Amino acid sequence: MDRTKHSVLVVDDNEASLYAISRMLRAGGYNVIEAGGGAKALELVEFVSAVVLDVHLPDLLGFEVCRLVRQREATAELPIVCISAMYVSKVDQEHGMHTGADAYMPAPIDPDALIATLDQLIAGRGAAARH
Repeated sequence: MDRTKHSVLVVDDNEASLYAISRMLRAGGYNVIEAGGGAKALELVEFVSAVVLDVHLPDLLGFEVCRLVRQREATAELPIVCISAMYVSKVDQEHGMHTGADAYMPAPIDPDALIATLDQLIAGRGAAARH
C-alpha cells in the first residue's frame, strides 16, 4: 500500500502527544491532518483515510466523536483507532469498541503497531478512494 496516498487525522488535545503521533505517522509515510479537539475532528473526518483519536478530549470524549462519525453515511466505514493514556481499563477498551472504534491502544503508543494497524484497516476498507 502506498501510504503517501492516504491522510490520517490525528486528534489529541495534548500538544506533545499530537506532535509525537503525527511525527511517527509522517515518518511512516502517511500524510497527517491534526485536530486538537472533537469538534474540529468532526469537521475534518470526511477528508481522510483513517482517524487516530485520543479518548480524553476537552470538548467531546473520543467515545462520542467515534459514535458521531459512525452515524454519518460518508464516514460510517472510516477506520478509527482510539488511543488513551487515561482510559486504559478493559471496560474502557470495550466501550471504545462498542462506540465504533476498530482498534484501541493504550498510550504510550508503539509506532510500529500503530502503523501496522492503520495499514491493515485502510487496506481492509478499500480506502483508496479517500484522500
